[in-house]
Amino acid sequence: MGIIILPLFLFWAISFLYSLRIGYVLLKEEKLFVYKILPTITAIFLAFAYTTLSLNEFKSSESLWTFEIMFYFLFNLNAAVLYLAALLSYFTLRKRIKNPSIKSLIFIIALSISLGTLIGAFSSEAFMEENNIEQTY
Repeated sequence: MGIIILPLFLFWAISFLYSLRIGYVLLKEEKLFVYKILPTITAIFLAFAYTTLSLNEFKSSESLWTFEIMFYFLFNLNAAVLYLAALLSYFTLRKRIKNPSIKSLIFIIALSISLGTLIGAFSSEAFMEENNIEQTY
């Protein structure tokens, strides 16, 4: 399993670190503190909301495969496409964007998706124990 899971963890961890860099590059020239702290707080809140809402889908299960929740987060095609869309818009539009709201939106999408995926993957086992979901191997 490590052959499959480790590269995915590395991909999402690198995505998370690059999202932080995107936020730094896009928001460093902003003079107002609001345009720096508000997107960061919003992205963290959305990451926890994404994780919570996704984990609630598994709440009614009685038994799950050990890596099912982890695979749900790491192999989520919608999250990967949304992250790549934010990444591509960053690369193509970063020099032309003057509106700080659009810069903030790119950062929020990238950070919330990557952070939410990592939180969901790392908290899957604790979630199963908390909700008395039996692990099958």
